[in-house]
Amino acid sequence: MPRRTVQLGPEAVRQFKALRAAERSRLKTAMQAALGEDDATVENMNRFRLRRPSGQVEFEFRDGELRVFYRVEGAQVLVDAIGRKRGNQLLISGRKVTL
Repeated sequence: MPRRTVQLGPEAVRQFKALRAAERSRLKTAMQAALGEDDATVENMNRFRLRRPSGQVEFEFRDGELRVFYRVEGAQVLVDAIGRKRGNQLLISGRKVTL
C-alpha cells in the first residue's frame, strides 16, 4: 500500500485555515487516512477522478460537505483547493465554482 505525504498548496492552506476548528481536525484526519495512507489514485465512493480535469486538478475527495481537489505526483498528494458543497453548488473561498 503506497504511503504518500499530503501537501497543501498556498491557496489550499488559506482555505483550510478558514474552516472551523472541528472541520479542520476532521478533514486533516480524513485526508491523512484516505490520501496519505491509502492509495489516493484508487477510486471509491468518496474519492474519484474528475470527469473533466481542470488545469492541474485530477481528483476529488469528499468528506461530508467538504471537497478536496488534488493531484498525485510520485510520493506526494498535492492539494490545490478545498471547498464546500451546498446543494448543487460548489463554493471555494466563498465563490461559486463550476468544475
